[in-house]
Amino acid sequence: MSKKIFPDIAQLARGFDGLLLDAYGVFWGGNDFGLLPGSKEIMEELVAQGKIVGILSNSTQLASKEIHKLYSHDLIQGKHFHFLMTSGEIARHIFLHEKLPFAASTHQFWLFGGGHPKFASHQAIFQGTLYQETQDLHAADFIYIAVPHLKGIDQVDPTVFRTEIEKLKKANLPMVCSNPDHFAHEGTPPQAVVRQGRIAMMYEEIGGEVYYIGKPHPKAYAMAMQQFHQYNIINPQVILMVGDTPETDVRGAHHFGMPAALVTQTGIMADRISRKGLTHALAELPVQDYPDYLIERLGA
Repeated sequence: MSKKIFPDIAQLARGFDGLLLDAYGVFWGGNDFGLLPGSKEIMEELVAQGKIVGILSNSTQLASKEIHKLYSHDLIQGKHFHFLMTSGEIARHIFLHEKLPFAASTHQFWLFGGGHPKFASHQAIFQGTLYQETQDLHAADFIYIAVPHLKGIDQVDPTVFRTEIEKLKKANLPMVCSNPDHFAHEGTPPQAVVRQGRIAMMYEEIGGEVYYIGKPHPKAYAMAMQQFHQYNIINPQVILMVGDTPETDVRGAHHFGMPAALVTQTGIMADRISRKGLTHALAELPVQDYPDYLIERLGA
């Protein structure tokens, strides 16, 4: 990959029929911050040029919830993007229509994390499915990871959850993680706070089994691709994934045969670059996570 860093997505987009955008760290700075500067303008420009713009987010909110949130910030479906797919929406589809990859005879789950004051309840994902929450860990078939927090406050240090995770391991239940991101930006100014993927990783480190839903796993990209099919875009190679996290956005795109651009001045990669420098941060990436392109930010 060339070390050239494009200032924004405008020039790169000319070579693609579609753009698939991550939300957090790409055009969204967190629920307190809102839209990142220049994002709304470039997204509107891309749509006006005839590009098909999709959003693929590891948010565990349903797609309708996220679309409504973006609308409140004047980011409008049809004007700034064509479709939005969330990991929460994919999880709901799985719980409604597919068999889980482990035994679930009682159709009960135990919730890690509890309700978060800034996000809609996990219950929206399970509404109308066979699965019900139980307060009895030993009656559950699996553990579902909600947005982690302590008394409604996001945490920057994942080790504060370690003791609870170790206790849960004694029940030896599989975990379902519908947001594989380890961190996401929240607050003003945005800072990286712990998300479900980090909890899942810590559980795996002590021998726990985890079933992941969302990027970088192929089903997320396959469901986004179904949306592109409606606009007669069939080949993933003519779609550019734009993300801020190599391990989810870039890796998932590459496994699906889709090129990827990584933003360097916003989101998770920007945090790494600020600590380690661009050269070192890129040198740490394995081949599967190495982006095809670098851009400073989505919009100038």
